[in-house]
Amino acid sequence: MEDRTIGRSGSSRKGSFRFGIGVDGKKDHTVVELGSIDTHRLLLSGGERQKKQQPLTNSLSSRQMKSLSALCDSILPSVDHSVHTSDESVNKFYRISASMAGTPELLGGVMCEKLKHPLTGLLKLALWGLSTWFGTLILCGMGCVSTKFPFIHSFPELSLQKRQDIMRSWSLSYIRLLRLLFRTIKLLTLLVFFTQTDESEENLSWKAIGYCGPDPKFKAQLKNHFLDGKSKEAEDDKEDEDAEEVIGPLYKGLVHLNNPRDIAADALRRLGFSVSVVRRKHKAAANLSSPSLVIQCDAVVVGSGSGGGVIAGVLAKAGYKVLVLEKGGYSARNNLSLLEGQSMDQMYLNAGLVASDDMGMFILSGSTVGGGSAVNWSASIKTPQHVCKEWCEKHGLELFESELYREALDAVCEKMGVQSEIEDEGFNNAVLRKGCQEMGYPVNTIPRNSSSDHYCGWCCMGCKDGKKKGTLETWLVDLVKSGNGAILPGCEALKVLHKNMEGRDRKVAGGVAFEFEYKGIKDICVVESKVTIVACGALCTPALLKRSGLRNQNIGRNLHLHPVTMAWGYFPDEPASEVWPEANKKSYEGGIMTAMSSVVAEFEQSGYGAVIQTPSLHPGMFSIVTPWTSGVDIRDRMRKFSRTAHVFALARDKGSGTVESPHRISYKLAGVDEKNLQKGIDKVLRILAAAGAEEIGTHHNKGRTLNVKQVSYHEFEKFVKEESSRPLTDLSTPLCSAHQMGSCRMGSNPKQSVVNQTGETWEMEGLYVADTIRNGISFKTMIDTLGRKSQLLLQRKRLKEEEDDDQHIQGTKINQPTMVESPPKFKFTFIFFIIFSLSLGLVSFSLCIASEIKRNKKEDLRWNGRLCHLPSSPAFGLGIASLVCLALVQSIGNSILFKNCCSGGKRNARFKIPIVARILLSISWLANSIIFSVKTAKLERVGFGIAVILLIAATSMSKRQAYGEGWLKGECYLVKKGTYAGLAILILVTVGSLIGSGLLTMKSNKADQGHKIHAQTGETRD
Repeated sequence: MEDRTIGRSGSSRKGSFRFGIGVDGKKDHTVVELGSIDTHRLLLSGGERQKKQQPLTNSLSSRQMKSLSALCDSILPSVDHSVHTSDESVNKFYRISASMAGTPELLGGVMCEKLKHPLTGLLKLALWGLSTWFGTLILCGMGCVSTKFPFIHSFPELSLQKRQDIMRSWSLSYIRLLRLLFRTIKLLTLLVFFTQTDESEENLSWKAIGYCGPDPKFKAQLKNHFLDGKSKEAEDDKEDEDAEEVIGPLYKGLVHLNNPRDIAADALRRLGFSVSVVRRKHKAAANLSSPSLVIQCDAVVVGSGSGGGVIAGVLAKAGYKVLVLEKGGYSARNNLSLLEGQSMDQMYLNAGLVASDDMGMFILSGSTVGGGSAVNWSASIKTPQHVCKEWCEKHGLELFESELYREALDAVCEKMGVQSEIEDEGFNNAVLRKGCQEMGYPVNTIPRNSSSDHYCGWCCMGCKDGKKKGTLETWLVDLVKSGNGAILPGCEALKVLHKNMEGRDRKVAGGVAFEFEYKGIKDICVVESKVTIVACGALCTPALLKRSGLRNQNIGRNLHLHPVTMAWGYFPDEPASEVWPEANKKSYEGGIMTAMSSVVAEFEQSGYGAVIQTPSLHPGMFSIVTPWTSGVDIRDRMRKFSRTAHVFALARDKGSGTVESPHRISYKLAGVDEKNLQKGIDKVLRILAAAGAEEIGTHHNKGRTLNVKQVSYHEFEKFVKEESSRPLTDLSTPLCSAHQMGSCRMGSNPKQSVVNQTGETWEMEGLYVADTIRNGISFKTMIDTLGRKSQLLLQRKRLKEEEDDDQHIQGTKINQPTMVESPPKFKFTFIFFIIFSLSLGLVSFSLCIASEIKRNKKEDLRWNGRLCHLPSSPAFGLGIASLVCLALVQSIGNSILFKNCCSGGKRNARFKIPIVARILLSISWLANSIIFSVKTAKLERVGFGIAVILLIAATSMSKRQAYGEGWLKGECYLVKKGTYAGLAILILVTVGSLIGSGLLTMKSNKADQGHKIHAQTGETRD
């Protein structure tokens, strides 16, 4: 019998532990029951506290660093503040400049290793330019000119006052590139300065601005009884409970591939997966044809967030072997750092440094085990009825008005413990609620997937006590406890593997190739699966699908971001008799999102308005949205950090953007969305003032503020009107997004969407997308995604019960559909039809051009005073040949189409010629013109009859016309110049029209086949 004990192996001052299972008295420090992981590595894999992060490599030149240091010190210069206060922490905050704090060196490393924005190269070029006099002259204008030799100075040589004046002018410049340069430098400098920490994990500004750093109630330490020696039986009873409390509930199912290959393979085998280790020659490069490991499973899920995590949990619980690939790492509960900078680096996509191509939108997206559900703000609101109705009626998605979908939403909310009670409201939400009540605006309590006593403002950095029920506390726990699943953190999917199968019209997905890092070197593994689910998020999924060979034009389009803009209000903590909210409350504490107003949401009208909610802003994020007008002003604003409430307007955007990759995002705020946000900011400013704010303002670069208690009603109204009407698309006001959706749209046909109602891609069988699906709702999107995925899985579970034993899972537990094959003859003859039509069409076109050249000219005409004479022209024979070619194209093309439509004298029910193609064929025989509108492009189709009639007439007129025997009533007629050339074009249009008919027919039959397949798997219950 196996003797299994958990023992300690080493510790550090922070309390690191390594667990192992002994088999027959032998210690194996890598394997844990069922999970087979190195727990020491697990403790270090996310939120590492024992070891400082490795310094980033700064490859900027000395010239570039000189300019960067000057820019950073212009943003945050050294200021003598001692005359205003004797508080040393405050004086130190003002006195230490960015370069004194080491910010430029850290920022250089961020720019070289973390910043992946397409304009990074332009930023580096600007830094080099500012180190020269001519570059400074170009970027700074006359601001760099002086009366002293050498008269024109580089940016670092200018005085602090001149540098700040120049940066102020950039922020409000008419030249967009200069505003872009200012925004980038300001954002990066402030973010690095306010998030960098020293050896004691503190920042020099925190005490001065009233920030406590990580939650003081949270201690990352192990319980004493876990260290004490106990009886073996007592340890056995407690070991799982203790390990879960220390490491988190997923510790048994996590497998880190940064272990040696044999150890990682053994870990997966212990979890029930079939694994092959591929032996490569020493130092041989990793590639798809020679991966390190080949893993087999029933389903592979790429992503562990609100989409992928749910599907993985349900499938594993149903008995299927499921492998989850997660690009990010795993941040264990009690090992979370709760440091803003470190958390951003470890738990957010690209360390939180994601923005649209023009820097108009800052974007936050989770990238960790649990995805966005691990770092979101807890709001869990069901899809509103008006959104379900829109999706059903306008887009043909009946699923969302079905009873089954409503049942699934209820089940999801129950699983996550969604409730609307709150014991103590935090600073920002208390301000929002009171302001709405004072103004008479509607205000509601937001349902959240956390308990009523969860008073935590750090959940955007992970939930320290597990009270927020994201996927890593719910469905992924089901996956681990089922014993049928494993989670592989630190693995990035490269492409979906696929193959062609006989009798299948589409390619069939067969797994995923993914990349991971082992000993600092990239390595590759392959997962072979029966079904593949991609849930990388709206920013990453499109790139993966395109790398996998999918060509649907809708991939990456229709990206919606729920744009956000904010306003702020300052609530001083003195005098004590007038303090509200309570003096002990801080802006960064308490439930992040508990109150919401729909005063400008327009739920009952268009459904496209803005909701008003509150954000989570710790010093780094607070600083980058705060206006900068000078080094002193930004510090004065930051000093008010802990008592400054922020409230934002979030728009359900009608406009949309495109995404090529997380580093290439194009998004322009639509006019209607800009107006909705402006309406929202108008209300937000009034809410803040009504709640009792002493000072209010927006985040516009001008940095205007208003002391509400010292102005008249007229002055207040003027301020609100001016600030809320400012444009939002000119880089003068920061826009943010924490919701990304719709880049792989669901729909009823492949022309307008990427996936069908079951989530399966139109192009590849067995490949499902589990991301947010369409233009999002005016709320957090987590519930929407989870509800949809649960509904699909419940539906397919019922279908699975009717499967035969010899069928494997297809999709997520769906029956293997009977394929509806398209007519086989058409498949082969269609290629011949295209080649034949194009060839003869080009020949006919060429003959017409030759006829134009060889036709009779005016000078060929002979006149005897009474009668005319024209000699025979080569255009006659050429025209006849062109006419024959055109007739062959038309007759054979129609024969092929109708031959497949009618087989053996009977109607072929499986083959359909769409209505547009039928009309097109009919018109091609008539002597008139018609305009067809296909999609958005208008094409003029001219009838074959016109081409034939004109060609016959022109050819006849090219025949010899003797004296008195002219073409018409004895008169001689010349073919007008350009007639044959026009006919040549007409022939191309006619042939193109015929080929278009064939293409439409073929495409229609393919789409119809897809509908028949998915009708078997996508049935819903109303």
